[in-house]
Amino acid sequence: MINHLNWRWIFLVNIPLCIVAIIMAWNGLPNEERGTRTLRLDLLGLMLLSPAIVLIICGLGEVSSNHGFGHVAVLVPVLAGLALLAVFVVYAFRKGHEALLDVRLFRVRSLAVSTTLLFLSGLTTYGAMLLLPLYFQQVRGESVLISGLLLVPQGVGMLLTRSLAGKLTDQIGSRPVVLVGTMLTLLGTWPFTQLSADTSYYYLSAALIVRGAGLGAVFLPVMASAYIGLSSKQIPHASSTTRIMQQIGGAFGSSVIAIILQNEFNSVMSHDPTAVAVAFDHVFIWSIAFSALALIPATLLPRIKR
Repeated sequence: MINHLNWRWIFLVNIPLCIVAIIMAWNGLPNEERGTRTLRLDLLGLMLLSPAIVLIICGLGEVSSNHGFGHVAVLVPVLAGLALLAVFVVYAFRKGHEALLDVRLFRVRSLAVSTTLLFLSGLTTYGAMLLLPLYFQQVRGESVLISGLLLVPQGVGMLLTRSLAGKLTDQIGSRPVVLVGTMLTLLGTWPFTQLSADTSYYYLSAALIVRGAGLGAVFLPVMASAYIGLSSKQIPHASSTTRIMQQIGGAFGSSVIAIILQNEFNSVMSHDPTAVAVAFDHVFIWSIAFSALALIPATLLPRIKR
């Protein structure tokens, strides 16, 4: 699409899909039962939280172009977003379950641990997804289309473990499944720390399958653990919270990885593909370090119910 149209179509292509989704939701989702008390939209919370997230993500998005976090274009929106977020937390804590997001749910250990893991998973997933196509394009000289197709094995790996991860979570609990999934992610990412200008695509595809299998074994158990101990009325708040944390983690991870990659490029005196590949090696080491952080909260996931 980028090759034949322009980059705007990355976003425009979503419009017809959203229209179809709206029609299906309107016709397919059940209406509220009569007599059920519905909450009004928390407009004040929406006006605090929405710009807070937008400002934080926009500020993080400026990190790579300004070569660090110390630039005004980064600090002003991020600090403003954090200030609005702090105000929202105080406001939502007082408003309770009628707030846009019930922040009191973070008292539940399973939700707090799961949102931390989702933040880290967003960081590692989106950060690596920024690196992989850049390597294929800048070092191997592949087109945008071919670079995208070379990432398909990771999706295949995720599909291979999703069902199994769900069954194992029911049988042995989420903790061992997430720990093994994280280790598989680390194992599948390691070959990318040894990249060269002519690394075999078969080797990289196998590594992506392993990496995808690890990621697939992490997401489902973590999402399931987030709702343990919550009532049906609390689940919508928990669902929104987990999604927001994953998106912020993705924005933060992409920004941090972009900074490290830019610094590595600046230290490379040559545009030789071999030298550039070494720069990618170093950045993938950082990606592994971020992924390894997930092992800490993973050990705090709920134990097996007997």
